[in-house]
Amino acid sequence: MKALFYIISLFPKTFFVYLVDIYIFSKLFRFFKSYKITKINLKIAYPDLNPSDINLLAKLSIRESIISGYETIYTWGRRSHESNSQVFKIENNFLLKNLVNKRKGLIAVAIHNRSVDMLLRWLNSNFVTVSLYKKIKINVLDRFVKREREAGGSKSIETSIHGVRKILKALMSKEIICFAADQVPQRGHGEYIKFYNKEAYSTTLVQSLAAKTNAPVLYFYLNSNKEGFLSISLKSCSDDIYDDSKHKLLLNSDIEKMINKRPIDYSWEYKRFKKSRAGELNPYSSI
Repeated sequence: MKALFYIISLFPKTFFVYLVDIYIFSKLFRFFKSYKITKINLKIAYPDLNPSDINLLAKLSIRESIISGYETIYTWGRRSHESNSQVFKIENNFLLKNLVNKRKGLIAVAIHNRSVDMLLRWLNSNFVTVSLYKKIKINVLDRFVKREREAGGSKSIETSIHGVRKILKALMSKEIICFAADQVPQRGHGEYIKFYNKEAYSTTLVQSLAAKTNAPVLYFYLNSNKEGFLSISLKSCSDDIYDDSKHKLLLNSDIEKMINKRPIDYSWEYKRFKKSRAGELNPYSSI
């Protein structure tokens, strides 16, 4: 399978972007559910935008999501130094080095901005980590991705109660753990917390791990600019994450700020608000 991804990665990114732009120009994307979900999410997040602005933002978001798919394939098909060469800038890299040197463990929190695998590959090429992942339904692809994420001695653990126990154990052993904190957890493992302009069922794992271990929390995420150049941004989490009276709203608020840096880089096609409170209308019920 790696050979297949390597062959695809031989095509220049500029060629792939050209094909994506033809697809976007054709307007065929409008017939797919991902576009409809994206529009619903954007309307919730940015209610002051008019319909034409929502349509434009949704179109650009779909474009960037497809391009980020190429970035993931490139990561899977190439070695770490080749994948890392696609990232032209690391913002605040000193934060990561300083926190690791303190040997207190580290909670590295990602969001689904562009290719999470390219982001994780960069982190794993510098440090050994323990990460959580959601099992892929296609078994052969799941085994391949898990193997790729565990290259260099890192570990990748399926998200579950057992998996959470494992990363807690790793964190208490002063290891680096990482996972994305912007998706809907299983019932009983989250809380309804405001996200943009709607309460969303959200993970409380970051807050729980921080409280139990007092480990530092660092956000890291991938962005692009208008020229298509990629950068990794690192940002320290406020000490409010350890404050029971403040940590509940902190995580989602910080995620909003990261997304707002360049909204079209975010994966809006995910049903972030699918677990509504009892009696509330599911915003995706019409599609």
